[in-house]
Amino acid sequence: MVAWIGADAGQTRFSPAKHRLEALSDGVFAIVLTLLALELRLPDAAHDARFVDVVAGNGALIVNYLISFFIVGLLWKLQHMVLERIGRGVAGIHMLNLAFLATVTLTPWSLGNLTGFPGDAMAVATFSGLLLAAWLMLIAILTSALASDGLEADQRAPVRQLRTSLTSGPLVAAASIAIAPFSTDTALYIWLALIPLSFLTRRLAQ
Repeated sequence: MVAWIGADAGQTRFSPAKHRLEALSDGVFAIVLTLLALELRLPDAAHDARFVDVVAGNGALIVNYLISFFIVGLLWKLQHMVLERIGRGVAGIHMLNLAFLATVTLTPWSLGNLTGFPGDAMAVATFSGLLLAAWLMLIAILTSALASDGLEADQRAPVRQLRTSLTSGPLVAAASIAIAPFSTDTALYIWLALIPLSFLTRRLAQ
């Protein structure tokens, strides 16, 4: 159900049910993950070239795809964790969620840039910058929830803990952007640091 919440008819506010946000998000993520696979295109090769040789010569393309798929899958998980911890009636949640999804939908485009401009620092910085924006949108949703009256007292601590644990994403993104002018490979591989960093920030948030 979709509701309009406000003190009177002149102060209404759109407040979508949480399951509607989740349904929209799941659909968007399913399309994005499919588009990532479509970006996995090997370049034209000579007539007598062997498939194995072409794949081996384009290992960076496959690695970029795996990193992108891992990050988008992680964002899907984190967004569900965010939506599970907030209640209905959070101010502007639908706009923040749409802004988050907008950055996620650009991931296949940014992956295509990595493929089309190999070793280009700006392509890598754009890739990481869009992911930085996605993480910041998730943090903004939690911050908005904490600022609203929609959370019970016992819900606020878990929301704060989750918000703290999400800081690993912006840290890795900022590091990737800073490293990109010096080493584009390192700037991409550093995203794998999310695995230990996410564990560490979760422990620190407890």
